[in-house]
Amino acid sequence: MRGAGLHALVLIGLTVGVVACKRSEAASGKSRELFANACARCHGQDGAGGLPLFEGGPSPRNFHEHDFQLARTDDQLKQTIRNGKGSGMPPFGTTFSEAELDALVAQIRSFDSEKK
Repeated sequence: MRGAGLHALVLIGLTVGVVACKRSEAASGKSRELFANACARCHGQDGAGGLPLFEGGPSPRNFHEHDFQLARTDDQLKQTIRNGKGSGMPPFGTTFSEAELDALVAQIRSFDSEKK
């Protein structure tokens, strides 16, 4: 019985490792491309934000800010991408599939200054 339990734990660990690797690949490839095409114009290629799009407008979010990263769930980030935010960020509605939203969130998370 002890051997079967250990075997199950090893199998679970390997499965988690494979899923994590696939997530990392998505975050490094597809998510960078999506971010570059849809987000970098305002948020910068490096995710550090930028200048307001119009005088008196808000500056695009700096995704390197650790406090920002801690204060938002992945679902909140997806909602902001879908619905926009005030006058500074336009809504993208159904532009992205659920998998693409996951990739964009992974990219946003990759900019966290405390994770590097």
